[in-house]
Amino acid sequence: IHGHLGSSRGFSLGCVSLAKGCALAPTGMQRAKNKKTEILAIRRELQGERQVNLSRISGDSGTDEGERRIQMIWQNFRIIDCTKASAFVLGTEHPDFCEGKDAAGANSAELFETELIPASISGVALERLSSIHSHYFGGGFERVVGKKLRAFVTERYEFDLASGRVKAPQKLLNVLRKREARELIGEELDHADRVKRQAMTKKKEPIKPPVFAPSQVVFDPDVRPRYASTKMQPDELEERGGGFDGKGGGKGAMMTGLF
Repeated sequence: IHGHLGSSRGFSLGCVSLAKGCALAPTGMQRAKNKKTEILAIRRELQGERQVNLSRISGDSGTDEGERRIQMIWQNFRIIDCTKASAFVLGTEHPDFCEGKDAAGANSAELFETELIPASISGVALERLSSIHSHYFGGGFERVVGKKLRAFVTERYEFDLASGRVKAPQKLLNVLRKREARELIGEELDHADRVKRQAMTKKKEPIKPPVFAPSQVVFDPDVRPRYASTKMQPDELEERGGGFDGKGGGKGAMMTGLF
């Protein structure tokens, strides 16, 4: 009896374990199905377009759903100017459109070059490139791109095995320096041309009228007005009149002196 009960108990536990395994299996399948569905939804947004702003199709990066969506775009579609605010995704009508691991590889190369080019000959540690890649892609490099990180950087860049640092090829750096030099020369020529045009089209200033002393238009009670004929004030006339006091100066006084 005990043997029979033990066998029954073992059989029951086995069935429970099997049921748990069966219950977990659809979860993984469902997750994969959801991922494919979302990738197809993103592709529909790129259908018939040459390019679409990344911010338009990535959703809200501040949420878990938005972050997962933008990582799927990094993993499956080609992004240009990937780390800039003006980043855009190539649509199906663009001649360079690609998807899947080809897009992931191209995105990885552009992402790495945003670190390698400013570092110039000093290079960047391989561990840092791996960390940056994981941040943007949300997964292991080999799973996303289809090859190991060390093999990827060895094919495209200069990898020092002893120091573990990666450098951009000297040829690429030289091309970029020449391009920057041409851009600087072009900017200088444009500036000189603008200054020359401004000097040629500068308008002549109109001749200004002569400046006259301001006339007294405000009445001042402390200043006595001058007579229009002599331009003198009454006090000045009295002083020049030789002591004339203004008394008895009429016709009667003069006639009295005659007689």
